[in-house]
Amino acid sequence: MPRFQSNGDESKRRQALRILCIGSFLVCAYGAVMCRAILFHLKDNAKLEKVAMRQYQTLVKESTKRGKILDVTGRELAVNVQAKSFYADPRKIEKPLEAAQKLSRLLGVSEEKLYDRFRSKRKFVWVKRLVDPAVAKEVRALHIAGLGELEESKRQYPNQKLASTLLGAVGLDAQALGGVELQYNDYLTSSSTSNSYRRDARGQLYFSSDVMDTTSGVSELRLTIDKTLQYIAEKELSQMVEKQKAKGGIALVLDPHTGDLLAMANNPSFDPNEYRHYKPEFWKNRAITDAYEPGSTMKVMVIASALERNLVTSRSVFDCENGRMAVGKRVVRDTHAYGNLSVFDILRFSSNIGAAKVGKKFSPDELYTVFQAWGFGRQSGVGLPAESVGILASYKSWPEIKHVTVAFGQGVSTTPLQMAMAFAAVANGGELLKPNVVKRIISEEGELVYEAKREVVSRPIQPKTAQLVTEMLKSVTLAEGTGVLAASQEYPVAGKTGTAQKADPHTGGYATGKYFSSFIGFAPADDPKIVVYVGIDEPGAGEYYGGQVAGPVFKNIVEASLRYLKVPSELDDDLPVITADALSNKKPVPQSSYAHAKMKKVQEGKWEVPSLQGLTMRGVLDTLKDSDIKLEVEGSGLVISQYPKSGAIISEGQQLKLSFGSLL
Repeated sequence: MPRFQSNGDESKRRQALRILCIGSFLVCAYGAVMCRAILFHLKDNAKLEKVAMRQYQTLVKESTKRGKILDVTGRELAVNVQAKSFYADPRKIEKPLEAAQKLSRLLGVSEEKLYDRFRSKRKFVWVKRLVDPAVAKEVRALHIAGLGELEESKRQYPNQKLASTLLGAVGLDAQALGGVELQYNDYLTSSSTSNSYRRDARGQLYFSSDVMDTTSGVSELRLTIDKTLQYIAEKELSQMVEKQKAKGGIALVLDPHTGDLLAMANNPSFDPNEYRHYKPEFWKNRAITDAYEPGSTMKVMVIASALERNLVTSRSVFDCENGRMAVGKRVVRDTHAYGNLSVFDILRFSSNIGAAKVGKKFSPDELYTVFQAWGFGRQSGVGLPAESVGILASYKSWPEIKHVTVAFGQGVSTTPLQMAMAFAAVANGGELLKPNVVKRIISEEGELVYEAKREVVSRPIQPKTAQLVTEMLKSVTLAEGTGVLAASQEYPVAGKTGTAQKADPHTGGYATGKYFSSFIGFAPADDPKIVVYVGIDEPGAGEYYGGQVAGPVFKNIVEASLRYLKVPSELDDDLPVITADALSNKKPVPQSSYAHAKMKKVQEGKWEVPSLQGLTMRGVLDTLKDSDIKLEVEGSGLVISQYPKSGAIISEGQQLKLSFGSLL
């Protein structure tokens, strides 16, 4: 009887076969996974860890912290503040176009750029970094899914434009963009560039302190710049540039005995908080980057060197040929026709012909050496980026006319800082010093990293010659001198005017009607505390002589600066104090002392302000000597108004504003 398999047996056999196949596949797959896992563990564990970490941790590049920049008294010039930065996870932005439209209006980022970022396949994109607090609050109020925020360090300049061309600026990620910020970047910036953030279960970033990159190497810079003197210089310079409709201007204030720069002002300037809104020319520190023909101010160096070498005396007389002197086929001219002039008067009246004849006492190589001794043709060593050496061609290439013209500042170019340091050498008795702009650098641990020292570069003249030249420079501001508008009633000054035609880059000659007008000097003349340089570039209001446009700025800066430094005025100490009653009767009432103008201490750190009306600057300083009250002054002569008024209570560190003028 034949044997037959039932349908049920066949079905069971097929089912068993399927199970065997599936089981074999699973065993093989499991084996492959295990082998791969063992392989990762043995060979590529670091790579696997990196892949795993990516799931819950990410590195975000942030703006690193920077050290503070302070003025010489410790007042802040550049600091760090915390600011919010917004990022997005494009995968979670549900309506990219709508989000881009809303954020564009608030953040000032183009709608197209934001829309492109929100359509990215990346998990992290920046939306806007370092957002102002008020704007950040509005962005949060939008409640856009997928938008997050981080806290970063932002560079801030609390004084806006003040000293901006000196300080420079800082961009995103603490990138130094110029000035002190760039030159001393290695000291100011930390070594950290990124921080670790972890992702929660929803993919949101949160800060994890245990994986934070530590910052190190941040130092604090204290400059030689005095914030108040910087303000004075910038204010006076700006007013004259505006009045003269000039292209720009430069003002420097420095200590002739140490080489410390107390103020370095440029106009135009920029706000480093908003640096993107300014053209590059607004960033330039023209006091060191631009070289100008110094004009008649160079006569001081030539005459001083001739006196030093006994080639002339102050009484040596030269024929100034009635204002016209032929040199080959060229003619050298004076502004006024002079006959015989002594060396003393050549400087006083600023005769080009007289200076040229003094310069001819030197051979070309000797005159070239003289210029080098005064620091021309090389960097000053101030330690700022983009410093120019000026233009001082080799004497071997000088034609006859150049041997003549360099003596009165044509055919040679110098930076304003070079000229200021040369005048400082006259003021301090003959030593050319290296200028300092950084007083000291303090590390994060409080250790002194660097401290500026007085460094003598050369000695172009001896003290005896410097004293004689000072007397000659004092005459420049007296009657008939070229610098009468630079004279001060409060302080004796010594200085020199300079009026130089500017070169025309297209013709190679001099441009018609374009001048660089300057005045350089020091005060008080017999005991100099400051050297002041003022240069006005292309004055356009009809006046262009250095004495006319730069002289008044010099005077105002000198008076305000010396008052601030509490240098006694030369005004007569016995000058009567004028009371309000005397003013109404037009008669001054003499007072034997300042006894009626004393600060009354009402409690610790607080004072009652007396009436200061009618006092000289010396009287004011005597009145305030026991208090720590800051002065803001304008004008010269006697106090005609004050704020706060007499009887008001003022705290130490507060400001007392005084206006000086003529009461009668």
